[in-house]
Amino acid sequence: MAHRSLGPTILAFLVAGPAFAAAAGSGTLTGRVTDDQGRPVAKAQVRLENRVSGFHLDVVTDGSGVYTAYNIPFSDYHLEVAAPGMQELHQNLSVRSNLPTRLDLSLRAAQASATVAVEDTVSLVEAHPSAHIDIDHSTIEKIPTSVQSRAMESILLTTPGFIQDENGRFHFRGSHGQVTYVVDGVPITDQVQSTFSNSLDPSQVESMEVITGGVSAEYGGKPAAVVNLTSKSGLGSTQAFQGDVSMGVSRFSTRELSFGARGGTAAFGYFVTATTSASDRFLDPVNFENLHNHGTTNRLFSRFDWLLGASDVLRFSVSGGRTDRDVVNLASQQAAGQDQRVHNTDANLNLGWTHLLGADRSLDAAIFYRGSTSRLDPTRDLQPGFSNGGPDTPVWLRSDRRLDNQGVLVGYTQRNGNNTLKLGLQYVRYPLHERFDLAITDPSQVSGPADPLYPYTAAGGGNILRFADGFVPSLASAYLQDDLKAGRWTLAAGLRYDSYKGRNFTQNELQPRLGVTYTLPGTGTLVRAVYDRLLITPENENLAFSTSQTAWSLVTQSASAAPQLRGETQDSYLLGLEQQLGQVARVSLDYWWKDSRNAADNSQFLNTGILFPISAWKGRFHGMDLRVDTVVLKGWSAYLSAGTVRTLFYSPTIGGLDSANPTVNGPDGTPYLIDHDQKLTAQLGVRYEQGGFFTQASLRHDSGLEAGDPTTVAGNPDYAFGIPYVRAEHDSLVGLNYRIKARTVLDLNAGQEWKLKRGRRVSVGLDLLNATNEKGLYNFLSTFGGTHVIPPRTLAAHLKLKF
Repeated sequence: MAHRSLGPTILAFLVAGPAFAAAAGSGTLTGRVTDDQGRPVAKAQVRLENRVSGFHLDVVTDGSGVYTAYNIPFSDYHLEVAAPGMQELHQNLSVRSNLPTRLDLSLRAAQASATVAVEDTVSLVEAHPSAHIDIDHSTIEKIPTSVQSRAMESILLTTPGFIQDENGRFHFRGSHGQVTYVVDGVPITDQVQSTFSNSLDPSQVESMEVITGGVSAEYGGKPAAVVNLTSKSGLGSTQAFQGDVSMGVSRFSTRELSFGARGGTAAFGYFVTATTSASDRFLDPVNFENLHNHGTTNRLFSRFDWLLGASDVLRFSVSGGRTDRDVVNLASQQAAGQDQRVHNTDANLNLGWTHLLGADRSLDAAIFYRGSTSRLDPTRDLQPGFSNGGPDTPVWLRSDRRLDNQGVLVGYTQRNGNNTLKLGLQYVRYPLHERFDLAITDPSQVSGPADPLYPYTAAGGGNILRFADGFVPSLASAYLQDDLKAGRWTLAAGLRYDSYKGRNFTQNELQPRLGVTYTLPGTGTLVRAVYDRLLITPENENLAFSTSQTAWSLVTQSASAAPQLRGETQDSYLLGLEQQLGQVARVSLDYWWKDSRNAADNSQFLNTGILFPISAWKGRFHGMDLRVDTVVLKGWSAYLSAGTVRTLFYSPTIGGLDSANPTVNGPDGTPYLIDHDQKLTAQLGVRYEQGGFFTQASLRHDSGLEAGDPTTVAGNPDYAFGIPYVRAEHDSLVGLNYRIKARTVLDLNAGQEWKLKRGRRVSVGLDLLNATNEKGLYNFLSTFGGTHVIPPRTLAAHLKLKF
């Protein structure tokens, strides 16, 4: 009976005209262009653009006047249609789901005897309740960087609220970096920075939406912020093959080689990109000398789309990468001959299917797998009872970790006029297996024969802590999200239920999500209010050791049961105002505050890059964010992002190797500042682009993160270099306090593209990073982050051939 009732609906839908299913995470726009007599207009130029992000998509109508645009990121757009002998048509529209948007358009004949004024009014303010910014590939490709395939974090740092830290790490509005990446509808909650994984390659991205408030109920895992990525696709391409090859070189023997290709037909599309890079300054080092810091990385991404009739889309993507790098040395470690190495790999498989149940209903399903490994090798092997620890100092370490993501998603979308309803089920398993071997090789680090860290004694020789364990956390979820537009009001109401299974416990959370906007008539002003209840699951990297009885006994000298490292729960609030300034600019101002339980962070083990998940009893965060965007005027455009963050954690802190740290564990309930706290972050970007030429400047100011006490390392050759870059201040909460001194870094770049024969193009670019060669620190003796320096002045050159 179900098949009989569904058949006539689909048949009637297909007869009505073409309406193609879209892949999850992007939309489709289709329709027919006719003249005022109802006759089809062939070869009409249809352009879809977002004048703030820079996104634009051009398609041409066929002989029947039909046009179709695929892979459209969710956003608001302006549509322009032009044809010879016809008046131009302008219209605003919104694409917010994978349901196809059908828009039939009628053009009027141009008046031969009079000039007709065409109204081109573009709304730059998006009425959707989520606070977000859109970043197009045209901006992504021009970000100044020494290695373009590792520039994802630099791109995200243009968003207000993101605070820069070392090695691609960042903090967002007081949270340490709990970001869910959604690639074509599939979530990635692993940490993908270079210290223990492989970064996402920006060259695979068509557009990205960075959601910082008003998070839809469909997003979970690490939704303190959501980065919704739409990858490039060849579906609907007019060419069977087109591609590019590029190379780049910069200081520190840095080099990069990339290749990309895409093509397809009306029913099939493919996109492939591959890149390899190497550098002698692979990570941000622990001193200005940049000791022992070589690394290489290789990445591959591919996406395939099939239209199986008018109602089904099948999509498949496969990607993976490998990173091999040195562990950066302190001066004393370099002198001792320490040669530790890290090897990271990842492999990703995603298979998705979208089925249209009608013009306004769709069903999505996806299965996905991600496998990642990270291994740290010591300089040489070590056996228990050793009398000489060898070159690895102050500790000898071996680490070997495997983490998988195994998930399935099912979602249903229904549109009724201005009301869009989404509901779905999600289930993800995170099998993890860890090995962690540790020995103290510096006798000065041992307090005596009873030291719990396995004493190094001349009589008995050194001992080695050996840990090997694993378990399978999981997250089962159900959600309901309803977005409704009624006049000048827009409401986004969602409810999400998560059941997180950790080590020996299950945590169930019901999470309402509510956002509302109101557009003031005739002013271009929008006001926004948001409340999000969020469950943020613990980081899975090294979670087995961090929550083990072994680690708890090691740092507390207690045989009591290890506490549970539960997921963080946040109550997040935002009040915002957006203002359109004529047709040239948009200004957004948000005040936000958050209260959390089990406030999550990472603790970095020495300078190894190994991070252990930890959590404090609670956290309180608040701040303001400002964003200004201009449209392109005579080739010029600009943006300004600024923000301030106040971040408090409250003891006790559990997990990792910090459970007994007196810095973060005073009496229960004691507040302390962490290195997510910064008084001001601001980034200004200005670009000029005309024809094939562009140039831009990016100026970033950071007032400075929390730092450790520099008096504790006076005279220490490993850390004394950083003392001049730390300032003392009085804080109303903690009294005497230390912060990194403020820094302002200027990046410049320019490029030129030339057209060659047979549609080929060649472009060259020059990037000058940290043009003033300012010395500075990201962090210093940070309880959780360690010590790292910013890059010096670096000149990078890029060459690309498109064919």
